[in-house]
Amino acid sequence: MTGKPNFALLRVLVIDDEAFMRTLIVRILSEIGVADVVTARDGSEGLEKVQVVGDTPHIIICDLEMPQMDGFEFVRRLRRLEDEKLQDLPVLIVTGHAEPQNVYDAVDAGIHGYLVKPISRQSLESRIATAMTSDPIDPTKIKR
Repeated sequence: MTGKPNFALLRVLVIDDEAFMRTLIVRILSEIGVADVVTARDGSEGLEKVQVVGDTPHIIICDLEMPQMDGFEFVRRLRRLEDEKLQDLPVLIVTGHAEPQNVYDAVDAGIHGYLVKPISRQSLESRIATAMTSDPIDPTKIKR
């Protein structure tokens, strides 16, 4: 996909344990033109939904801190799936905690972008556009 993605054609998986945040992200996605959104309450449910045949998302927006399976573990397991198409799905991490170590660990797991709550329409739209047209963030390019 080159240039700005056609948001109306995207299928997005939103993984967050807080119902309010899932609803907020879905509403922002709707405002930018995304109509096809699937939600999950944690990383385990997210992995199940990613692997549904014929319903693969184009991008995943995942909370970092969740019970059962957190965002770090979700991304690590996603990157180890046998299906290469699923392994390479763009992942944006959303979190209320912007500590540098969280960012480094998420980048090391293979994310495409990072958003700190509260998120805005503009920041989410921009990060999706970047993630859809870029490789995962290169850990060697992050100052530690």
